[in-house]
Amino acid sequence: MARRREDLDAYAGEFERTGLTGALNRYRNFDQDWEDLQQYAGAPITQPSLFIAGALDATAMMQRELIKAFEHTMPGIHATHILDGAGHWLQHERPDEISKLLVEWLGTLEA
Repeated sequence: MARRREDLDAYAGEFERTGLTGALNRYRNFDQDWEDLQQYAGAPITQPSLFIAGALDATAMMQRELIKAFEHTMPGIHATHILDGAGHWLQHERPDEISKLLVEWLGTLEA
């Protein structure tokens, strides 16, 4: 629990120092993204890809049907991993497991 408290203190300190503008700008740009990407609506994502999410990540779990459709919408997908007990910040919560999955996946790609 001490590590989580340290992490929370570090994030709170950075938000106090820099504010939330950078984090919020991503959401402020949704309309522009929609316009810019409209020409690709419905197009499959063919690039090699890997999907990793935490079972406790509310955002990912709201999209379960989309995740199930990846084999059709993302024909280049190598694998989908939903990690039990993990949330949204996988690289912080399970760094060793994430690194292992990424290295294994990268090893399947052609140079």
